[in-house]
Amino acid sequence: MARVPLYIEFSDKSVLIIGGGYVGTKRALKFSEAGAHVIVIALKPSMELIRASSMGNVDLVVADANTFNYDRVMGRVNLLVYAIPTNSELKHKLRLLASERRILFNDTTNANETEVVVPFEGEVNGIRFAVTSEGKSGVAASMVRDYIQVTLSKSDLHPIVNAWYEAKQLIKKLVDDPHVRMRIYFMLKDDEHFLEIARSGDINRVVKYVNEVIKNHGY
Repeated sequence: MARVPLYIEFSDKSVLIIGGGYVGTKRALKFSEAGAHVIVIALKPSMELIRASSMGNVDLVVADANTFNYDRVMGRVNLLVYAIPTNSELKHKLRLLASERRILFNDTTNANETEVVVPFEGEVNGIRFAVTSEGKSGVAASMVRDYIQVTLSKSDLHPIVNAWYEAKQLIKKLVDDPHVRMRIYFMLKDDEHFLEIARSGDINRVVKYVNEVIKNHGY
């Protein structure tokens, strides 16, 4: 499968989760925290799901997923998460149903067949990243996530990110031609003097230097 990494706004999306065990619960809480409308179908939901339901964070339907009438909810679902590891027949049925209705399908039981991957996430100083091992090992992927997090926290990239934000705002404000803007971006990317100023964290010097670069391009 050719998967494309994306960050998607979920505050206006609906997620249907089949299964109320460990994985189903984690997925439900994750998407609920992202602002999605979450519906969980589970015969034996976890205590966490029951608490989340009592607080109004998820819509919990205590029912047998095999006999549930999915027409009741499918019309407003954007993502279907399947989290029952022992029922391949039901999974096949729901995968087809999701495909027919153009609903994205997250198969938590088979990383090779899933349409949507839910990665391990990390964040350092406003830089967000996501890691997946494409099914090799969730534990290994989480270790890679932790490694990236520690490495980024020790790096000098934070002031560079702030400098680039200011540089980008200035360039977009003063340079109308998008082709020229891109040329300036890539020139600054390889400009050791700019990077030295950026690492210093002195935004005033960054702005002054970028202004000079822009003027050299006739703006």
